[in-house]
Amino acid sequence: MLAPLPLETHPPDVGPARKRNVWQRDIIEVLMIALVLYLIIWSVLQTVRVDGSSMEKTLQNSDLLLASKISYKIGDPERGDIVIFVPPVGPDRDFIKRVIAVPGDVIEIGGVCGARPSKLLIKPGGNGDYQTVQEPYLNEPWLQLPPPAGSWCAANGYSKVVGPTPVTVPAGEYFVMGDNRNHSEDSRIFGFITRGALVSKAILRIWPPFKFGLGPGATLIPSIAAAGPLWALMRKPKRQAKRRARRARQR
Repeated sequence: MLAPLPLETHPPDVGPARKRNVWQRDIIEVLMIALVLYLIIWSVLQTVRVDGSSMEKTLQNSDLLLASKISYKIGDPERGDIVIFVPPVGPDRDFIKRVIAVPGDVIEIGGVCGARPSKLLIKPGGNGDYQTVQEPYLNEPWLQLPPPAGSWCAANGYSKVVGPTPVTVPAGEYFVMGDNRNHSEDSRIFGFITRGALVSKAILRIWPPFKFGLGPGATLIPSIAAAGPLWALMRKPKRQAKRRARRARQR
């Protein structure tokens, strides 16, 4: 005897209340995922708005940057990095500058206050000869700051010296300057900054549109300054000109 065929059944209709519950659950799941992603992203990134002109021409006033808060937790700052940090003066606001020298570097700033463009010399890691820092990002030829900060690169950050003085950057500290050297409050004024003062590293400009990059960085090239102090080398062309003038008069 053949078994009776099963009766055809239909799934029960899903009522409006059940559909509404499914829709609400999906929305909650999406919001929770978005919240988790937001927390992850903003635990490693931050937005920074530039205030002032000390980083022109690289950065303009009101530029909006994206900065990494974990770069210096997993790696070391490098020469040329644009960093956001808490300054030793006015700690109620962050500064943004460029790293010029890192721990172990020997740095020398030469020039005549208000009269001759300054030059920046570095012995990377304190080894070998001085190298000149090529800085295509500078806004204009820069002069030393007027006294009492002029014509110095002193270990305590406040002393005025007669001529350029080589300084070794201490362990765990950094020498920073703004790209707009004639209008920047930086390590020439407040001295070195510590590793702990670094907040983040600028990685991208997100406003204004179509200007996303941060421009070129610095390069080191061999310098004739390795043959002697910068202040002596800067006087040498003048001495040579005087000798030529004396020889011309003798003729």
